Amino acid sequence: SGERVEKILFDSAAANAGQFFCVVEGAIPTAEGGIYGMIGGRTMLSIANEICPKAKAILAIGTCASFGGLPAAQPNPTGAKGLKAALGQTLQVPVVNIPGCPPNPVTFVGTIANYLLSGTLPPLDGLGRPLAFYSRRVHDTCYRRPNYDAGLFVESFDDENAKRGY
Repeated sequence: SGERVEKILFDSAAANAGQFFCVVEGAIPTAEGGIYGMIGGRTMLSIANEICPKAKAILAIGTCASFGGLPAAQPNPTGAKGLKAALGQTLQVPVVNIPGCPPNPVTFVGTIANYLLSGTLPPLDGLGRPLAFYSRRVHDTCYRRPNYDAGLFVESFDDENAKRGY
């Protein structure tokens, strides 16, 4: 039954505090005490508040869990927020944001593998994302970037710069 599964989940989290990664997917509704997101009669907010502080680290997988995503867009009647915003500044557990819609599975597995191989979480950027995966933009690796930096643009499909491949 659902109550039995819930008891196993919460008992296991308590018994293994500090020894597991908690993976959170999706934004967390916070308005009116979180009633807009329920699982087994409990709010997602109350579940996150009970389980997440017991984790070794939290992986917020996807843009919604990381930053709120589309559910957090105005007018946002559910008060949807990303994990860190939903649980507040008192959360003492490290949070690794792995945004994307969908998130890249290589980033998720790479983050776990980094921990398994080194015993530490990977270095994070200012947004809490693993630097190994989020330190460069696609624009930075484009072979046409030098043309862009030099101000060489294509103005129309048949202009001279288009013929040169800019």
